[in-house]
Amino acid sequence: MLDLVIPDSGPLITLGSVDRLDLINRFKCGILIADMVGYEIERGPETAPDKAAFSKWFKGRGNRVQTVDTTYGIMWSKLSEEDRKAVKRQNPHAGELAIREFTDRIRETIPAEDQVLVLFEEDAVKGMDFGIHLLHTYAFLLTLENLKVIPSAEAIVNQIHKAGRNLARDTFERRARVPSGDAADWQSDYDTSEGTSPGP
Repeated sequence: MLDLVIPDSGPLITLGSVDRLDLINRFKCGILIADMVGYEIERGPETAPDKAAFSKWFKGRGNRVQTVDTTYGIMWSKLSEEDRKAVKRQNPHAGELAIREFTDRIRETIPAEDQVLVLFEEDAVKGMDFGIHLLHTYAFLLTLENLKVIPSAEAIVNQIHKAGRNLARDTFERRARVPSGDAADWQSDYDTSEGTSPGP
């Protein structure tokens, strides 16, 4: 069984900026996000162009999207915007610590036999020894192009950049090993059928 884990808000903000959260919807599995991811997404102004897309996505996913609480996230939710800025200035690595706590909780929660795919954009994630499959958003888009789910990864990236979002062309992917010794692969738990993805 596959579990999709999103430890930082990058992938959702990136795909939401061009209304392509449908590419996340195609995963045929549960989606686990850190509480900080929810806070990052919800804090944007109501007039933000991607605000409606996020609201629609969260409501439409129902129980498929599970939020995992972290100590940092609980504390963050109780701070004013001014205090949050002060915390960021005083502790620039706080976000990384929150991600580490989130992944530790994931390891304690998910059954050992499950396959875990981590979709991310924060560079700090690369250096963490999850023992699971790591995939950057850009590498994810390239794979979808190879699977013919989307005609062109580059076309979507260009749209993302025009929307004001700076997505690095990072092809990072680190596959985990399954008990059989083979490299883990998430594609069998992804809907690759044609005709359900709008846009480029």
